[in-house]
Amino acid sequence: MSALIYFASDIPFPEVKNPHNQTMSIREALARGIEVPALLLQDEKTDKDDPEMLLYTDSWLMDPENGIWEDCGYENDFAICPMEKSEDILTEKAYCASLEWSRYTKGRAMQVIRYIREMLAHTPQVEIWKIWMGASYPPPSIRKVRILAEQLDADVLEKLDAFQVWKPVCVERKQIPQDWGVQEDELEMCEQCCYEIVRGKTNL
Repeated sequence: MSALIYFASDIPFPEVKNPHNQTMSIREALARGIEVPALLLQDEKTDKDDPEMLLYTDSWLMDPENGIWEDCGYENDFAICPMEKSEDILTEKAYCASLEWSRYTKGRAMQVIRYIREMLAHTPQVEIWKIWMGASYPPPSIRKVRILAEQLDADVLEKLDAFQVWKPVCVERKQIPQDWGVQEDELEMCEQCCYEIVRGKTNL
């Protein structure tokens, strides 16, 4: 289970591929001087020409002083991927797409805002959701906020990214409906956050 940010709309979302991530075969990686795990090199059953075998990214660098991988902070280091609905997706809109980034940065947020505004040229509303994937008991509540397109800025996305969608909750056993089929220590309370980004004026 994990947090997810996704978009929802009445029209399909164009895919945005992350230019810093690419798949390649083991032979291609070796030819480019990229280190390949010894386990893959030694396994005779591994197809070394499979173009989808390895995922390579240039958006993380190792800090030699502390041995920690650090995000390079590229503004275009994100992807927007059309997705199918699941039981966790509570939007009523027909089309969804996930936002995939390692973390929020202002530069990435501005790129996403441009994408949303381009969508709003073809549809009156786009929803941006942050949710917790996986079952929750009690069922999640939904916090909705309506925002004019011109009011959508990096601060809005920063707050959404930081929004806490999950926290443990204590409920007495007698208050748990039997059809939930869970124990007290399995309870978790989730709140889904939805920003309704609208084109034009709103009375809300």
